[in-house]
Amino acid sequence: MTVHRGDPRTDARHAALRSPLPEDERALPVDTTWLRRRAKMFAHVAQRPFHLVVDLQAYASATGLTFHPHYAAQVYWGPENARLSVPLMAVNLALVTTREEADRALAHETMHLVVPSYGHKVKAFGRAQLLLDQVGQLDVTA
Repeated sequence: MTVHRGDPRTDARHAALRSPLPEDERALPVDTTWLRRRAKMFAHVAQRPFHLVVDLQAYASATGLTFHPHYAAQVYWGPENARLSVPLMAVNLALVTTREEADRALAHETMHLVVPSYGHKVKAFGRAQLLLDQVGQLDVTA
């Protein structure tokens, strides 16, 4: 979640997102292997591919955007006149440290990819929760 606006309603809606992970897994640390696998699950249920980026300097260099240290995550579609066929999603592993936080960030940013016009409205976070619920329904053993 890009938190540059700091709107308390957005923060509350983001915090209310419920991860489908079992309770004993939610506080586990995030590593890039787990995050990449989880991101693929979100892309699958959203039917919207994206490239996950955890190297924030590379992201800033590629996009020309400043990725501020207080940003947890952000999506980038490319310039308005030259949209990327596969957008980028940057995740700040210094702030997204648990699997539960990662689920929230992935759901929030994937929601922006699926329904960008929703912004941070209540229905936007309803869609983010639906994405979380759908990820929870995937059979990860298959």
